Amino acid sequence: MWPIYTIVLLIAMLVLRCATTYYRVILGPTLLYLAHLVHQEVQDITFTYPALGGGTMLGSLVASYVNRNLKQKLNGLYLQAALTLILSGTVVVVPWINQIWQLALIFLVIGINIGYVIVDSQCLVLRTWDPKTARVLMYLLYVMGSLGRFLAPVVAGPLLAMSHENKAETKCSHVNKVASTNVNGTVGTDTGQQFDPAGWSYIIFGIVLFVVGILHIVLGCMKADEKSYEVLSSPDDVVEDKQSEEPLRYVIGILIPLFFYCFCSTGSSLLYQDMIYVVAKCSFLEFSTSEAAWVTAVYSIGLAIGRFSGILFARHVKPIYVVFTLVSGALITMVIMISVARTWPTITWIVSFFYGLFSGPLVPAAINWISEVINVSGTYAFIFALGGAAGTMSLVPSAGALFHLSPFYPIYLMCGVSAFNVICVCLILIAAKMRKLKNSEPEHELISKETPQDTHNTIQDHPHQEPNGHVNNGE
Repeated sequence: MWPIYTIVLLIAMLVLRCATTYYRVILGPTLLYLAHLVHQEVQDITFTYPALGGGTMLGSLVASYVNRNLKQKLNGLYLQAALTLILSGTVVVVPWINQIWQLALIFLVIGINIGYVIVDSQCLVLRTWDPKTARVLMYLLYVMGSLGRFLAPVVAGPLLAMSHENKAETKCSHVNKVASTNVNGTVGTDTGQQFDPAGWSYIIFGIVLFVVGILHIVLGCMKADEKSYEVLSSPDDVVEDKQSEEPLRYVIGILIPLFFYCFCSTGSSLLYQDMIYVVAKCSFLEFSTSEAAWVTAVYSIGLAIGRFSGILFARHVKPIYVVFTLVSGALITMVIMISVARTWPTITWIVSFFYGLFSGPLVPAAINWISEVINVSGTYAFIFALGGAAGTMSLVPSAGALFHLSPFYPIYLMCGVSAFNVICVCLILIAAKMRKLKNSEPEHELISKETPQDTHNTIQDHPHQEPNGHVNNGE
């Protein structure tokens, strides 16, 4: 039985993962609301997304540095508490901002917290629990992230339905022009104007984050992480690397297409999460506010089920087969969306579920596959986060520019990215095959390298016989 402080530490970590993911996803359903707050077009809001991706990269690097170099000198729970409280204070003021630079700053703070929480929680789990338990908890962290993705549209949907913007006679009338005024003549949330209910979607979880931040301070005072490590870990809990880390010149052929695979996988997943709400509402699909929010929720459900099913497939199916199935399925769903949606808008619900189902396990499946080819648990572990952040910073602004031309155009971008992802998988496979052929050695050399001592003893016990029949005694 785990100590009570360990259980509380785990709960706080899981809730924090859920809440930070919620704020990453809530940007999608509230995109029109944010555009109205800062009096900008949708494409202008998406151009601030690089701050989110850059913050995620920065937070990941900080967490990696702290866990590698400062864990003996700095109480990581205090730093986590400080970041959580800063995030809490930042998101609760969202309903009162009116400048786009303020929104970009909020994106940066959210990104830093997302990056730090992802890396720090993984390091804490791997450092504290035994390997078998840690694997279960790692999946639990991703499940909590999926829960945050699901809660975002569910919480935002009813609030957006009550929002001032929903009272517009013409939906998305401010998309193609600067959102300088509300439909009732008010401007943003200036002094004297009625509070927009959509703002509660940011305030609610801001309060939750405040409580979690205070809880981290209490856990830090108790040194819960250090005590949990002392109680749960043992000297025997050591995981050895199965592969040595090779120089960059030997694996660069795999890392480059792997970077673009993560670029496409993470970027397209977040792109769909962020854009499907405004696409469903403002394009010829003509979904209502609540329907558009629930489409995002359906995508999150498919994402969660995909990650759960990935656990089952990992035990019975080779990772390469899983990866090919996922990238092919994602491409097929996008092709169906483009081909059928105009005549049958209801297909959006089906496509949203299956696109989430196929895109959810893309990155974990690739990690399982690539780890069989090269060592990605050390220096090269950065490639997954780097590619994902680059995809987020590039694809979302591009989709915003396309949305300005036509609200349905981002779907074409997702289809193109899905097709390119299939190409990336093929390139990785080719590079892996070439590397395997290059590194292959004759069987007798392999045996000699693996069991040098046994071979030495065998030579002494049984002298080598030359081809001419004479025995060579080493003289």
